[in-house]
Amino acid sequence: WYFFFSSRRRHTRCREVSWARRCVQETGFRECHKRDGAGLVAYLAWLEHQLNVLNRTDITEFTGAEKVLEFRKSILNFQGLSFGTISSIGPNGSVIHYEPHADNCKVITNKEVYLLDSGCQYLDGTTDVTRTVHYGVPRDIEKEMYTRVLLGNLCLERAIFPNNKVVNGSMLDMYARKYLWEVCEDYCHGTGHGVGHFLGVHEGPIGISLYRKVPFEDGFVCTNEPGYYKDGEYGIRIENQMICKKCEKNPSYLCFENVTMAPYSKSLIDWKLLSKQDIEYVNAYHKKVHDTLAPLLKDDPIALKYLAKECEPHVCQAITDLSVSYTHLRAHETSLHLVCRLLLEKKKY
Repeated sequence: WYFFFSSRRRHTRCREVSWARRCVQETGFRECHKRDGAGLVAYLAWLEHQLNVLNRTDITEFTGAEKVLEFRKSILNFQGLSFGTISSIGPNGSVIHYEPHADNCKVITNKEVYLLDSGCQYLDGTTDVTRTVHYGVPRDIEKEMYTRVLLGNLCLERAIFPNNKVVNGSMLDMYARKYLWEVCEDYCHGTGHGVGHFLGVHEGPIGISLYRKVPFEDGFVCTNEPGYYKDGEYGIRIENQMICKKCEKNPSYLCFENVTMAPYSKSLIDWKLLSKQDIEYVNAYHKKVHDTLAPLLKDDPIALKYLAKECEPHVCQAITDLSVSYTHLRAHETSLHLVCRLLLEKKKY
């Protein structure tokens, strides 16, 4: 029995070490995501151009999946897909593991939400990224739910927690669901899964969900993919890959580094729901994405234009004119401000 449990402990520790990436592997993840991000942006820019400039109506979910693969095939160290591409428009996006087929799929239009979950195997790493876009005018509810998903994604990405081999995926899961729970909404899948280095794109047992109990350690790589799905209407998911690492300010704490390089959909963001710090964080990420991908897309003017548009910093609106009227202020106050003002006015009398 001693040898059984002793070997079992050694085997378990070997598996733990395999989850933690060495520096060369972490560098590989960063580098392959740069190239993969360029291919993804090239496709999203091409699709927008086909729909809004050339007014094409013959691009289907299946041909879209084939096209994004075409863009990535020419990327350095490309070896193949890491999983079947999820290319879904409108109601098909609400099917979490939807897979389009040539003889049974919808046409992609600029009138509905489009969800693309895709990834590839490269010699220096494995990618898994999801972006949700709308090439027309999204509805207010679509913008709100996209923004809540984005805020949950950013909340988890910015999490800082003790490096004590206690904090696990079940403890981190609520960070990503927080902003959906505020409006009594949720999603029925895990928030993240482990990712292998030129290995399985779904690598357990590490992950982020209510049922993941393996503590996080320096070097673990996982996804961050909250979502929202309105049955029969649309689906939203934003997925990045993150490396768990020690905090620079205090190595006794852990944090995450987002290595995915692809802009968020600015047309789907309701900026009023973001704080000043949130906006600055998104702007900083978009600047990093632009500066990283622009040199890789220099020969593709359509992609460069799309990248510049999506990465343009959002300017926080502020009241700079001190002569603005009291009536104007009252017309734009929030519900919370209204309650506070009425209570103060009541107190004066």
